[in-house]
Order: sequence, then structure tokens, then C-alpha cells
Amino acid sequence: MRRISFTVLFLAICTQVFSQLSISEAEVLFQSRHIWRGTKLGTAPAIEPSVTLSKGHFSFNVWASVTTNNSYSEIDLIPSWQFGEYTFSIYDYYNPEVGEQNKYFKFDDGECRHSLEVSIDNYWGEKSRLKWYVGTFIANDKNEETGNPYFSTYIELKYPFTFLKIDAEPFIGGTPFKGYYADNMAIINSGLALSKELKLTKTLVIPVVLTYTYNPYEDGHFVTLGTGISFTASE
Repeated sequence: MRRISFTVLFLAICTQVFSQLSISEAEVLFQSRHIWRGTKLGTAPAIEPSVTLSKGHFSFNVWASVTTNNSYSEIDLIPSWQFGEYTFSIYDYYNPEVGEQNKYFKFDDGECRHSLEVSIDNYWGEKSRLKWYVGTFIANDKNEETGNPYFSTYIELKYPFTFLKIDAEPFIGGTPFKGYYADNMAIINSGLALSKELKLTKTLVIPVVLTYTYNPYEDGHFVTLGTGISFTASE
């Protein structure tokens, strides 16, 4: 009965909160491969839809990815708060395992497919061209040998600029200690993304992104192409 009462209360609060939000962005992308922080996830192209609801300095993003051969899938819920130049976010990653029994609302130890990360970044700030991101896992990121949490941390730097009307974004990312990403401090993600938006209407564009990624820790090289259709609400 307590669990039912809590669920009803939680849904009532969510309904009240989301009723005040409006869609600010939505897109569907097709990626030749899903590369996340220097690691290839899945063995086939991926379809990646995303919707962002927002009001004022708060936004809530729902993002998903599924490969065409079902070798990988993911659903993320991402509430974010913007404070001046900085954005604080909470990432709820849901990663079902292929061939296993997966239930979204299963939170028992060993069966939970969710993990939580908190982050802060200046990606949307305008004062500095150098962009940075710091994210740390706070749930379901456990050292199987000791049972203690890793608190796996990822740090990334970007320096976006425009060249010949093409948006360029060199990036480099790493982890400062042993955890999910590596067995020691390591650079795990580096490369260059080139992008261009083909405008259809005032609110609709076709993004095209070509990315080269190199993971020095695993000596992995990836070249990926992404495109789709993106909607941004007019202000």
C-alpha cells in the first residue's frame, strides 16, 4: 500500500510539473554507429530520437538509441538546470542487456539496468569558447571485486569554431582514476566533429555530422556519419 501511495503521489507531482513545460526541441537522427565517450556500443547503425521539454532555466530531455539489429539500446531521462554560464544535469541511463530479462522499473541489486550520473558543464555558456564537462556516476557503478562504488568520472574539453561555413569541434576526454572507463587514469576519447545544418524552414533543419573519434586507451579509431531531422521551437 505504501508503494502504491508513493507511486500515485510521484505521478501526481510529475503531471503537475510537466503540464507547465512545452516542447523546445525534438529530433530523430540516424547514426552509422553509436560511439559514446570513445567506445562503440552496438554492432550496427543506430536510430536516435530525442525530445526536450523546457520552461525558464529548467529542461527535461528524453533521449533514446536503438541499433537496427537490436545489439544495443538505451533510454535516458535528463533533467537540467541552467545557472548563468553553467548547466547542472542528472542523467538516468537505462541500458537493457541483450538476451536478459529487462524491466524498466526493476531496481533490485544485480537486476537494475539503470545508472545515475550527475554533471556540470558550460556547453551553453557564451563567455568562453573553451567548453568543458565533468560527470560522475553516483549509482549502479560498482567495483564487482570490492562491492564499493567507483564514482567513475569523465572530464571533457571542446573548442568549437567555424571554418569555411562548417562548424568544427575538436574534443578530448578522459578519466582521472580507475573506474568504468579504464583501469587507471587515461585519455579515452578524442577527435574532431564537423557539422552543417541544412535549413528547411524556420524551425526545421537537417543536421549532418561527420566525426572522427580516437580512443588512445583502447587504440580504437572510428569514423561516423549522422543525419536526420531536427525541430527547434521558435522563440
